[in-house]
Amino acid sequence: MTWEDKLEKITSKTVPLYAMIVLLVIFANPTFTSCMFGFIFVIAGESLRFWATGHLRKNEELTTSGPYAHLQSPLYLGTFIIGTGMCIMSRNPVIWVLMSIIFFATYVPRKQEREWGRLERMFGEEFLKYKNAVPYFFPRMEPYPEGAKHLWSFAMTIENTEHQTAIVVMLISFFIFIQAF
Repeated sequence: MTWEDKLEKITSKTVPLYAMIVLLVIFANPTFTSCMFGFIFVIAGESLRFWATGHLRKNEELTTSGPYAHLQSPLYLGTFIIGTGMCIMSRNPVIWVLMSIIFFATYVPRKQEREWGRLERMFGEEFLKYKNAVPYFFPRMEPYPEGAKHLWSFAMTIENTEHQTAIVVMLISFFIFIQAF
């Protein structure tokens, strides 16, 4: 992904989320206990994202293996869990409420609309069947019965640049953690 592609992702819809991250770090009031407890959520969310990106084959096929067999948006759920963990680490419930409102009221619906349109154009009936069978954000217990059976791939995780996201997540967590001392 080029810098131009990355800058294109910064929009009036994403700037509030980035601003929440800055405010979260600035106004953090962490304790050792809050950091340890919150970091469990951060690790869980990043683990979900790693699992998802290891299955994601963008623009090649409709991804229905791994966590995508249980929910359409494991990357967004992982991101929300990471954000929740960081709010726990920083002991800032106000930012968590604001982040949740922004995330669910603007970010997720915009992404959902764009992705559903793109996926329907690319995969047609196959996507519509998947969309109707698999929940968007809250996982189903039984995997999608017609899901692909791909194994997780570390190479796919790297190709999908999740290692870069993980580094940023760990840096933000570190900046919150050091404020506890």
